[in-house]
Amino acid sequence: MKHSPRQTSGSTRSRRTLTVLVASFALAVSATPALAQQGQGGRQMMDADERLAALTERLDLTDEQVKELKPIVEEQTSKQEDIFQNASGDRETMRAEMIKLLDETMEQYAEVLTEEQMIQYQEMMQRRMRQARPPGSGR
Repeated sequence: MKHSPRQTSGSTRSRRTLTVLVASFALAVSATPALAQQGQGGRQMMDADERLAALTERLDLTDEQVKELKPIVEEQTSKQEDIFQNASGDRETMRAEMIKLLDETMEQYAEVLTEEQMIQYQEMMQRRMRQARPPGSGR
């Protein structure tokens, strides 16, 4: 089930906001490479199935949306792991690659999720970024 495109002036502004959020998240992650590989609080990052299950629960995804998102989530997870493993301590490269990956992922999500679900997802990302900010970041 494909959803109608959501490219209105309001969604363009939301997209810009999301891009800034994604960039901030990537910066927070790149500022703490050890946490980036383990995940917050020393936990391992969620695998693709865990991420999809969390999205399904939080966004109340339909079965069709789950089918459409599964390959997107799997690819994003694999690429994210590659970025973390291949960064070799180069935070700037990791940050740039994460921004690009997350921007691509958001475009793919926007093709599957409803406008309301995208708003919910953006709010989830905002909360996650606030939690991922390194101590003493000033914000």
